[in-house]
Amino acid sequence: MSTMTIAEPLQHLLQEFTIKNPLDIIKDYLVTEILCKISDFTQEVRHFEAKYGQSFQEFEAAYHAGEEDFARYDDLMAWEFAQQGKAYWEKRLEGMKHVL
Repeated sequence: MSTMTIAEPLQHLLQEFTIKNPLDIIKDYLVTEILCKISDFTQEVRHFEAKYGQSFQEFEAAYHAGEEDFARYDDLMAWEFAQQGKAYWEKRLEGMKHVL
């Protein structure tokens, strides 16, 4: 792990806000950003669930059982990306718990 040097003006600001460990700010920021990513992907997943009235797994099975439909294929790919993105960032958030 590397050492971080904080400029004196920033040190004074940190003291004014009674922040003892600057790493806490970094950790809080990262958790906030991860939660935003999860929220964005969750909204995308819910959009497709509402649009098609079924889960991703049901939609995927129905898509592969039916005839080729490019619009539905695009939705399938976007939905899958949202599912995977959500799972990825949830896993990263879980990993942050060990750092916090």
